[in-house]
Amino acid sequence: MKKMMATVAALMVSGSVFAAHGPAGCGLGSILFKEKEGLVFNVLAATFNGTSGNQTFGMSTGTLGCEDAKSASVAAVSFIENNRVALSNDISKGHGKTLDAYLSMTGTKSVDKSKLQANFGKIFAKGNSAQEIHTAIQNAIAL
Repeated sequence: MKKMMATVAALMVSGSVFAAHGPAGCGLGSILFKEKEGLVFNVLAATFNGTSGNQTFGMSTGTLGCEDAKSASVAAVSFIENNRVALSNDISKGHGKTLDAYLSMTGTKSVDKSKLQANFGKIFAKGNSAQEIHTAIQNAIAL
């Protein structure tokens, strides 16, 4: 029985050891045991995250320590996929609610929108995917 428990614990830790949020991954368990170090606390945090379902909730909502730049980018690309026409209309005008929502989502709310308007052709080049549009917008903002 002890061997089985040790094997399960090792598998749980090794399965998430490469996670960006430490050995236990993100979730409420990682927050509760944040200041604790060592295998025992990593196993407890991973067990709590996995058995209570809060890690999945955190990853889905971007909470409980699961928020990062990658998920923000995924959300922005998803936003573009669902609002492509409205966003292109707003960027062509240089203002609008959809553009404001996108900029707020990406944390670039106070940019010069005329930069986006001037780069409209590059941003919405024929055949650009939502990811390419997002990248082009971020590049135009950086100019």
